[in-house]
Amino acid sequence: MTRALAAVLVISWVLLGLPEVTALDAWVHESLPRPEWLRDVAFVVSLVLGPTLGWSFAAVLFVLAWRRRDVRLWKALALHGLCCATLLTRFLFDRVRPVEYHLPSYPSGHTIAVASTAFTLVVLLGRGVLWSVLAVLVAGFARIVLERHWVTDVIGAVLGVTGVGLLAATALGLVTSGRELVPHLVRPRRRP
Repeated sequence: MTRALAAVLVISWVLLGLPEVTALDAWVHESLPRPEWLRDVAFVVSLVLGPTLGWSFAAVLFVLAWRRRDVRLWKALALHGLCCATLLTRFLFDRVRPVEYHLPSYPSGHTIAVASTAFTLVVLLGRGVLWSVLAVLVAGFARIVLERHWVTDVIGAVLGVTGVGLLAATALGLVTSGRELVPHLVRPRRRP
């Protein structure tokens, strides 16, 4: 089940990156109001929720794995790295950004950094899905507000990280069926 879901996510990620710009991208880009205060907030959010978070998380994970000599933490660091490596595909898609910029747009690097960190934390801790999803949404929205990415760049980043993350977590033995990732989403009913 986990591999099938991962395959669907990876295929969706690739297909979403093929068109240059979708109708959804154009609509969101034209319709989204961008007052100055929102741009300022989005700029600050992008400073924190992006590569800074991803690199900081990797550094902390490395130090913890080194000090504790914990194989599971080393595997989590590898998982985080593999999820972040989905960024390298942007040169295969080579999509232009909504504003002129020297790097391709698809998928969003800031969103990849936050999604990779969030995915790895959920795998490690077995909880925190709600906060992880919220952080990814906020980071992605900030990149759209700043006109650095199309909405499909953000969606594609999440699809890629989640698909590759599921495959990598399974291969590394961090998850088996995938059910470990969402036990708290469906709370068992308490019997009276």
